[in-house]
Amino acid sequence: MKEIVAATDLEIGMFVAELDRPWLDSPFLIQGFLIEDEETLGKLKSLCRFVSVDWQRSAGKHHRAPTRESVASTVGASLAGAARIAGRTASPRPQHDFVAVLRWLRSGGEPPPATVSSGERMVDVPDLPDRPAADDSGEDDAPPREGWRSRLSRWFAREEAPAPYAASAGAAGSDSGDDADGYRAGAAASVWIESTAVEDELIEAAPSYQRAQGTVEQLVADVQRNLRPDMERVRANVEDMMHSVVRNPDALLWLTRLKRTDQYAYDHALDVSVLLMVFARSIGLSAQDMTLLGVVGLMQDIGKVRLPPRLLKKSGQITPLEREIFQTHVDYSLAILKDTPDGSPELLEIVSRHHERFDGSGYPAGLSGDAIGRFGEMAGIVDAYCAMTRERPWGDALSPQGALEQINAMRNRWFSETVVDTFIQCVGLYPVGTLVELQTGEVAVVIAQNQVRRLRPRVLVLLAPDHSPNRHPPTLDLLYDPVAPDGSVYAIRKALPPGAYGIDPKEFYL
Repeated sequence: MKEIVAATDLEIGMFVAELDRPWLDSPFLIQGFLIEDEETLGKLKSLCRFVSVDWQRSAGKHHRAPTRESVASTVGASLAGAARIAGRTASPRPQHDFVAVLRWLRSGGEPPPATVSSGERMVDVPDLPDRPAADDSGEDDAPPREGWRSRLSRWFAREEAPAPYAASAGAAGSDSGDDADGYRAGAAASVWIESTAVEDELIEAAPSYQRAQGTVEQLVADVQRNLRPDMERVRANVEDMMHSVVRNPDALLWLTRLKRTDQYAYDHALDVSVLLMVFARSIGLSAQDMTLLGVVGLMQDIGKVRLPPRLLKKSGQITPLEREIFQTHVDYSLAILKDTPDGSPELLEIVSRHHERFDGSGYPAGLSGDAIGRFGEMAGIVDAYCAMTRERPWGDALSPQGALEQINAMRNRWFSETVVDTFIQCVGLYPVGTLVELQTGEVAVVIAQNQVRRLRPRVLVLLAPDHSPNRHPPTLDLLYDPVAPDGSVYAIRKALPPGAYGIDPKEFYL
């Protein structure tokens, strides 16, 4: 139950669900909070003209009891236009069976027919019960470690309204005119909605991702032959992927896992491009900015093609001289981009800063703090995370949780606290592809995030309680509290490391 309220009318006890600008443009580190004191109230009034207030989560005289309108059918409102799309569920009803789609991706044949298999255990109901969404802070959902995960668990435990597809002034097709530092003060945030289920979007996104793989290969080949990169082709491919990210950000994240090759440089570029767009989407940036950051992801490390191959493949510790040589890849990337018609100042600026660090320890210019710019920091943190979670010649891949722990340890050193917190919120405690153990002993893989309750994603159940493989793996949508055979409500007990129980991420779906 949300309502647009002028900042001048705000009072202590109101719950602020949305600002009239991206959250990164504010000093508030979590997306949604209760106004508890005059200091917070004063900051809001000085920063915003309008905010969205959630009366169900407000306190005291401002609290309003929930109505029969379900959380799943409330898609949020744009502060620019107060747009509302009634009746759309938080997780659109899938038209295809998830395992059938993955097998199709493996075979490369015709897409499967639009039917959900009888093995589907996903609970999909038009309306939630007559109650507000349950709190996810219970014992079964508690992350396995204390500290930052506990704090993130509390963040994700809040009821979150899903964002609408292109429902603001900053939506697709807008010409915001923003510079490389993102939105200027007072600009409206875009609010997006997932309009397709992940399995359906996989079918739409697979051709775009395959074309992007071919584009990256051609980019490398052109640079190796001292030819000018085809930036028009790059931008067209990135725009195709951007539209997929808007419809459902989980599909392309799945494809970056399932379509891995033995070429680290190619895979890393696509990883960064996709996750940068997902990150941009999660904080309400426009389609224009998502596309810009997607191009940055593909191009920011293209200069590594000019480095000695033995240096890129070295598995041991590098020498100080080798480190200096390695750092020149930023200059090479800028030189390559400057020689193209699409080498815009915004693109060049972000690429030049993606290895700069908040404490000034980065390169090539040793910039620090706000001098790096928001987009430069976003490119840097995504680059670091993607490198950590992919096997490299010099190191094994970390689990998503392990990588987030390292990212969290870098707050206010490599990256600002605001960017770290917002990135961790974007990725979530259980990112797509994470292996988890359910309270029944079954082992599942996360196939899609839930925007309403982040600790209750959709999962594909791979192993039975005795850890024998399921011949026909069913899916469970934990959002709807499905009941296990023993009468308990399905919940995640803990995250598992990659490869647990011998599960090969490239083969489990067969």
